[in-house]
Amino acid sequence: MKEFPKTFKYGRVFRVKLRKDEKAKNFLNVNFFEYGLKALENGKITIKHLNSITRLLKKLFKKNISIKYNISLLTPVTKKPLETRMGKGKGERDHWECSLRKGCVIIEVGNLGINDLKYGLNLVSDRLPVLTKIVKITY
Repeated sequence: MKEFPKTFKYGRVFRVKLRKDEKAKNFLNVNFFEYGLKALENGKITIKHLNSITRLLKKLFKKNISIKYNISLLTPVTKKPLETRMGKGKGERDHWECSLRKGCVIIEVGNLGINDLKYGLNLVSDRLPVLTKIVKITY
């Protein structure tokens, strides 16, 4: 399971706003394993999404699968408690998230048959909050 970062430079930041025309600059291709999921739109992924992906793939394929995440949770999101009055500073850290850009390969999967991988990645893409497509490694 993915966990929160152990060390971080800034404790609280404002929410990152992504423009619709912004594109990814790194992790554009599948480099390590056979197949991957590529984001088709901008969005945000939290630790809940990453944990659900890991749980689903481990449940489907047991220990036969290799998974590599190309994203990391860098942005701490703050939230005030319920029924709190205005003022009194910024709230505590609630969760961590990663801002996705269009064209970024989110996850790479390998060490299984082609049909199994495609079936598993289709299930994973249904659980993500952004549109994705399955891409293959290019030599």
